[in-house]
Amino acid sequence: MGEAGSGRGGWRRPDPGGGLAVAVTLVEAPACHLCEDAKSALAVLAQSYPMTVRVVSIDAEPGRALMHEHRAPMSPLVLLDGEYFSSGRLPRRKLEKRLAKARKVRPHE
Repeated sequence: MGEAGSGRGGWRRPDPGGGLAVAVTLVEAPACHLCEDAKSALAVLAQSYPMTVRVVSIDAEPGRALMHEHRAPMSPLVLLDGEYFSSGRLPRRKLEKRLAKARKVRPHE
């Protein structure tokens, strides 16, 4: 995974069934254990669900703008397809349910 604004890109896992991947944006802060935990969880979930992951530093202008726009009280801020999903500790079960639902719905769009 990479940080926007630092020259590193995110990762992409296409859906073998031909559906669209969920775009996940994670805004991380330096030395944030919850951010590291969220990145680890996303890496595990990316093995089972189609997703693209973009990691943005809160120190970069895009990260600050996203935190302000979504009024996130703490890092990490997680967006799914550009919409607020969570901030702080990543709710893994809730995320897995959303990814499973998206996988079922997207191929038929």
